Amino acid sequence: MTENPMGSLWRRWDLHLHAPGTKLNNAFGDPTDDAVWDRYLDALKNSPVTVFGITDYFCCDTFFEVEQRYRSKYPDSKRIFLPNLELRLSESISKDGGHPHIHVIFEMGDGLCDQDKIARFLTNLETQNIDNADTKLRCTDLKTEADFAAATVSLDALKSALTATFGETRPYLVAFPANNDGLRSTDTSSPRKVALADRIDRNCDFFFGTEKNRDFLLRTDRYEKGESAPKPVVSGSDAHSFDDLERLSGDVSGFAPTWIKADATFSGLRQICHEPLSRVHIGASPEVMVRQQQDQTKFLSRLQISQIDGYDERNGQWFKNVELPLNPELTAIIGNKGSGKSALVDILGLLGDSRQEAYFSFLTDQSKSKKFRQRGFAENFSASVQWLSGTSAEKLLSDPCNKERPETVRYLPQNYFEQLTNDIEIEQFRREIEDVVFSHVDLTETLGKSSFGELEEAKTLQSKQEVSSLKQRLRELNIEIVRLEEQSAPKYRRTLLAQIEEKKAELASLDAAKPKEVIKPDTDDPAQSALSKKVDELTALLSELNERGQKIVSEIAGLKTRRQEAVSLRESISGIATRFREEIAELQPQIAQVGLQPNALISLTTDLEPLDGKIAEIKARIDALEKSSVPSFEATTDYGAFETLPDLRAAYAHVNGEIEVLKEQLGTPQRRYQTYVERLTEWTGKRQAIAGNSDDPKPGTLAHLKASLTYVDETLAGRLDHKRSERQEIVREIFQSKHHVLQFYSDLKKSVEARLEAVRSEGFEIEIDASFIVDREFRREFLNLINQRKKGPFRNDADARQELGRRLRDTDWNDPAAVIEFCEGILAVMRHPEGPDGEELALVDQAHDVKDVYDYLFSLDYLSSRYELRLGGKNLNELSPGEKGLLLLIFYLQLDRKNTPLIIDQPEDNLDNDSIFKVLAKCIRDAKRYRQVVLVTHNPNLAVGADAEQIIYVKLEKSKNYKFSYETGSIENPKLNQRIVDVLEGSQPAFVKRRIKYGIN
Repeated sequence: MTENPMGSLWRRWDLHLHAPGTKLNNAFGDPTDDAVWDRYLDALKNSPVTVFGITDYFCCDTFFEVEQRYRSKYPDSKRIFLPNLELRLSESISKDGGHPHIHVIFEMGDGLCDQDKIARFLTNLETQNIDNADTKLRCTDLKTEADFAAATVSLDALKSALTATFGETRPYLVAFPANNDGLRSTDTSSPRKVALADRIDRNCDFFFGTEKNRDFLLRTDRYEKGESAPKPVVSGSDAHSFDDLERLSGDVSGFAPTWIKADATFSGLRQICHEPLSRVHIGASPEVMVRQQQDQTKFLSRLQISQIDGYDERNGQWFKNVELPLNPELTAIIGNKGSGKSALVDILGLLGDSRQEAYFSFLTDQSKSKKFRQRGFAENFSASVQWLSGTSAEKLLSDPCNKERPETVRYLPQNYFEQLTNDIEIEQFRREIEDVVFSHVDLTETLGKSSFGELEEAKTLQSKQEVSSLKQRLRELNIEIVRLEEQSAPKYRRTLLAQIEEKKAELASLDAAKPKEVIKPDTDDPAQSALSKKVDELTALLSELNERGQKIVSEIAGLKTRRQEAVSLRESISGIATRFREEIAELQPQIAQVGLQPNALISLTTDLEPLDGKIAEIKARIDALEKSSVPSFEATTDYGAFETLPDLRAAYAHVNGEIEVLKEQLGTPQRRYQTYVERLTEWTGKRQAIAGNSDDPKPGTLAHLKASLTYVDETLAGRLDHKRSERQEIVREIFQSKHHVLQFYSDLKKSVEARLEAVRSEGFEIEIDASFIVDREFRREFLNLINQRKKGPFRNDADARQELGRRLRDTDWNDPAAVIEFCEGILAVMRHPEGPDGEELALVDQAHDVKDVYDYLFSLDYLSSRYELRLGGKNLNELSPGEKGLLLLIFYLQLDRKNTPLIIDQPEDNLDNDSIFKVLAKCIRDAKRYRQVVLVTHNPNLAVGADAEQIIYVKLEKSKNYKFSYETGSIENPKLNQRIVDVLEGSQPAFVKRRIKYGIN
């Protein structure tokens, strides 16, 4: 069988070997000896070569002999033979004047070429003697070995004979050697020979040579004048003996084997002229064959769909005994609308447990369009898929995908593309990008991690810890800044001024109420003098006791503050020790992994005994000062010995009681004077409490209020600027720590840039960039912090979102200065002067909590490192649906390193033909080198432009009870080729008509 339903496959070809009886250099032995022929035929049968070009000089006699003998001996063999006519050119292109050989390989059968036509051609082809140009013989007139050895043909004579024999048809291909006397021997110093070499090149379809010749012959600037077409290169054994036949094994030095990906037909050979790069391989097995051997679980080999036993076809015949072999490279499924194309790929997606089941179009479960999943249909059909490894998966078409099993195919349904391109889930796609980028990371750089997230965590842990610590500092600083801003507000200054005026008024009122002075009375009464003196002494003692008591109160307050600070310090140190133990426990597996013990790397020693001693000492002093001895008071009591607060308060109360008793014994003048002294003392205390002391102003005093006003007028602005600058510095540190994470992204993206470079072309620039991205929830989260009922720039929701969107777009998020400017800019517009007095709006009025706004803006929590795919400098959000679709396809085709089969349903919708032809087809060509691709398409630029190895033409005839049928084979298969023209090009007449209208010859 020469045409395979699996389409174009890699096979060994040898288009240049001779047979017994070859007209020149026959080293096989006697061509009349059957034993010689048996040995020769056995060698061909046992070789790995599928297609042979049987070569002879100026005739095809040995080809017909080989064909007849081989078919007789091995009637069931699949080996293919093509006649290779080898001719010596009269013209020379080399310096030494050698005559290069040129080959014509004929297509046999189908009425195009047969033995009679070749005989007619040889009759039409005139030769001239190599030594005497006047001696001319037709090829059929060459009889002796000397005749064959001396014969040459001109290029013009060859072309003339081919035209005379075959007319416009071309059942032949012309080949020329690249080496020896071939193209590489051209005498470049001779313009005539260079021109002749170029002319030969133009008239040849392919070249015999080696892998070293390939790059040159694929160039389009080979000719001295004019553009050249890329030409394929094949190698041949050029066997003239049985020893030479060893070269068929493919492992003889200097004779690398040729692999051709095509049907084993002349049409398959012709296909390499259309695809000179991808259809020919010289050397060891092609890469796809190696992958098939090594990754057999990654190649679908066959899809089967059948009716279940007992189904009576009442709801349609549909899929009956469908058996589709699948090509390991690119399979294109074509057919008219409603022909069942999507059905096949949905079934493959079902059997591969695709995660895109919700987007199936044929096997859909959506209530409004169940179609085949409605009752009575899908449950009557089963499908199975076989893998190259021999394993298989089978389901009823009514079964769901099993989400618990790994996805064995990557299926991109048409509906999935439509959703992504019309309302793309950016975050979901970025996660896809991260996974794909991780798949490109060299194994030595993955640190043993199995996912992007794990690697990111390992690489950026320290940076994230730094950010956490910095945010704590930021929150503490924002508390102080909010306090300072409250103090710097005009309202605060007005409040201070009002409080100062109030204190002044209070002080003036108190001064006006100063007790009227009472002169201390003189008395001659010894008893009254003694009483007065005693009262004065006790009053002085009372003042002393009060002063000593106040000092002890201050000391106790200070001691309790110090004790609380010491206790908090102890708790903090204990917390450090606890966190240290916890973090060491977390690091234990990593430390053990490198073969070390934690204490060899780090240790923490705490000694709380001195601190506990200090706490106990402070407590003992407090207890001593607060202890009561329950004193008794006698005439001889030593009031200077009292040292505790309870004792001093008891003494104060006792002395004060004594004074009250004595005052009752005083005369009226003395009592009036004593009352004056008490009121003056009380008044002086009140005045001191209001006025305060400028050296040590207490809160609430006039001195403190004046000092606060001076601070606001002279110091506050500078302090606030300093704190804001300090905050900006923290933001820079947060940014820098985040930039370490971004650098991790940047380092990883280098691994995929080379793949993207392959699809860049003029007008089509695709790139992947690692950059800071603002979370899409920023606007919502920020506006949640704003009281939009209050006057301000963000009061109207639509205007607020537009304004924030503009600021987000105008900010370079990779520049820390720009990021800080963004934050300060938002606050500045919120402080914009409003009203006739130009007074600033108050942030405290616009924000639910000013500190929350500051914490959110300056923490940069909304700034994340992400990968961004860009097309022509535009990111995903700025692209049209068609551009998004193209970008997504390139992503999956060019970057996705998963080697599971990739199945795509009609990706060309919304794409222009130029992009499909220039970009998408090329990406599909690249993708099929790394993974199996199954593609549903109605665009010839994909099926033909991507050079599909297999074409599956499907048809669903509703008038015949929904009968599903299919045809499968290669592009070069004439029947499938016609299907491509009919379905994708709109029929041959339509194609020709368009070609004529376009002016294409």
